[in-house]
Amino acid sequence: MNKKTLGGIVAGALIAVSPLVASAAETLPASFEGRSVLQADGVVKSIDQAHHVVTVVDPHGAVASFNITDNSNLAQIQSGSKVLVHMTRMALISASHGADATAPSTPQNVSAEVQGVDHASGVIALKSADGSVFHIQGGDLAKVASLQPGTHVRVAYAPQVSVGVTPAQ
Repeated sequence: MNKKTLGGIVAGALIAVSPLVASAAETLPASFEGRSVLQADGVVKSIDQAHHVVTVVDPHGAVASFNITDNSNLAQIQSGSKVLVHMTRMALISASHGADATAPSTPQNVSAEVQGVDHASGVIALKSADGSVFHIQGGDLAKVASLQPGTHVRVAYAPQVSVGVTPAQ
């Protein structure tokens, strides 16, 4: 094989793989902080005012106890009353690709795909690998706007959960 033919083959191969190299070199949207807010309603089964623990029965009969970190409404809560439990957890959202996008999820770190972005409110709809959809409120609207449906992200939750309880209306 002569040098001219070999050079043409190498050049052709480089042209063929250049889109792959370019996409790998693209920068991902910047990471940003957000928060996950979950709410559940139920009826108070028991309350331990001294230890700030409320045990609630949900509408399906499941029982859960919560260590209340926001005690502002705790004095208003009585056994048998209907309540709303609010759980807030901070998170770091990072766009990912390759091995990061398929890394196994844990309670502290979840892989997900962006399903939608509400640019006005900064709320991101995410779908986890198990198919469940959850929402994160982004803290920086400009960074949230850089996410597009189909983008893979990692959500790294903070270990602390803020839990409050309020009387239901």
